[in-house]
Amino acid sequence: MKHWLNYILVILTSSSLLAQNIALHKSTSASSVRDNNLASYAVDGDQSTRWESNWSDPQFLTVDLATIYSINRVEIDWEAAYASQYQIEVSNDGHQWTTISSITNGNGGTDVISLNGQNARYVRMYGTQRTTIGNAQYGYSIFEFEIYGEAATNNASLSNIFIDGNEFTAFASDQYNYDYFLKPGVYSVPTISVTTANSNAIYDISNAESLPGTTTITVTAADGITTKTYTINFKASAYSLVWSDEFDYNGAADPTKWHHQTYPPVGYSWFNGEEQHYTSRIDNSYVGNGSLKIKAVKESYTDPTSGSTKQYTSARLNSKYAFKYGRMEVRAKLPAALGTWPAIWTLGKNINENGAYWQTQGYGNTTWPFCGEIDIMEQDKDKSKTSGAFHFPDNNGEATYTTNSISVNNTANNWHVYAMEWSAETIELTVDDVVFHTLNNTQNAYFDNEHFILLNIAMGGQLGGTIPDNFSFDIMEIDYVRVYQLQPLSSGKIDKQNIKVNIYPNPSKGLFNIEATDVIKEVMIYDLMGRPFLQYSPLNAKTSVSLNQPPGVYLIKVTGDTFEKVNKLIVN
Repeated sequence: MKHWLNYILVILTSSSLLAQNIALHKSTSASSVRDNNLASYAVDGDQSTRWESNWSDPQFLTVDLATIYSINRVEIDWEAAYASQYQIEVSNDGHQWTTISSITNGNGGTDVISLNGQNARYVRMYGTQRTTIGNAQYGYSIFEFEIYGEAATNNASLSNIFIDGNEFTAFASDQYNYDYFLKPGVYSVPTISVTTANSNAIYDISNAESLPGTTTITVTAADGITTKTYTINFKASAYSLVWSDEFDYNGAADPTKWHHQTYPPVGYSWFNGEEQHYTSRIDNSYVGNGSLKIKAVKESYTDPTSGSTKQYTSARLNSKYAFKYGRMEVRAKLPAALGTWPAIWTLGKNINENGAYWQTQGYGNTTWPFCGEIDIMEQDKDKSKTSGAFHFPDNNGEATYTTNSISVNNTANNWHVYAMEWSAETIELTVDDVVFHTLNNTQNAYFDNEHFILLNIAMGGQLGGTIPDNFSFDIMEIDYVRVYQLQPLSSGKIDKQNIKVNIYPNPSKGLFNIEATDVIKEVMIYDLMGRPFLQYSPLNAKTSVSLNQPPGVYLIKVTGDTFEKVNKLIVN
């Protein structure tokens, strides 16, 4: 049921109906959150998600519009647990609140409250009485909290910044200077596009001339007088490249970096019912035109070590480099033929597998799966998707695994980046920077040892499936293999060691508190690649944060006049 409320009002002007929802994806805060139904879910534009409070009164939900708007109306889409009594309040500083509308007979559905052009930056729903459902009262529950309004003609604020076409999630229109840590391997200045709070404002973008460097955005308001300037300081990635093969040579794979694993570990065969022999021949793996080719071929071949004959050959490369934690990425094109089973993966270098490189170096003292296995990319007969997995023993010492898959377009003709980000807390598997599978590494003891990299195409077997009779050959092409390790975020401040910063709860479901023994001037939240997701200025010694990001590990940089602290936060 809709209510047309303006202290309570019946008619909305046509101009207010045309105004944009300026609350969409804005920063939020709430008095409480229940069952991980975050405050940010009320401004995500998704009617299947909601904010839910604790089961008590009063409770509030606040939206920070980041700049002052002329607000025409507020729309609240309630779930069944609605407010029967509440106020709509506004503020310009987030501290001093003015009640604009009081609702004393709410009955759910969608409430529409006119604010008649009220100027404000912060808007909140302040609930004082919950409805009764049956004989019980639950928390306040809002699907969407929409705010409609327009920026004034003297408003020179931006409403959004996009970096290489992607929304800059750390943006806030009243924050004018940003540090942006580039992804590993980025050497060109990112492309910046923006939108303005007032659509009639104009802007000029002066791009950084080189990296590191600064891009400047100057906005002139619709009045032609008021201006504001935003700067983005592009900085080197928080990751440093520690090992790679760019395949910028010709011939065999670099023998100082790669080992050909050819010895069949299961008597005369490989695992999982595979039907190939691996060789070190140039016929099955070679470098040319800037990429490594691993080639699976239909041919009768007798393995010289086992004397067994199979009808397919391929290559399986082990890296002579092992690492613990960091980011590993491989840019590759995959074979299209049915029956092929391409893989990009890692094993603990302590595996005692005959013929594996680190076994030959004396490190093989652990059986599989106790060494741990990370499958970054595997592909079965469905060539429209790839999968990833983590293999380890269960509590009884038996092999177990977790797995997930992701759709990937045209893997044979298009380059895609298959990557892993690995820390003591979590491991994320990604394709083209999209996370599709995650492991909580704090609860797993089998991925805290050094791993080496494997690249191969198997034939048939568990994932390859039936090999067509007309198969002749196919290739996995690899543009590069890179390993990065995280560098600490640097600080130019002389830190006062007596300043304490506490982040709790940690791990968190996305809602957490930051408390310091001095005033917090700025909070920056980064992912493990150093990319900022959130930036704001609490100007208080304690603040609550609602982080609407996927599970993983994030870096929280808390800054005051005389201190700067970097803490890890686990979101699960």
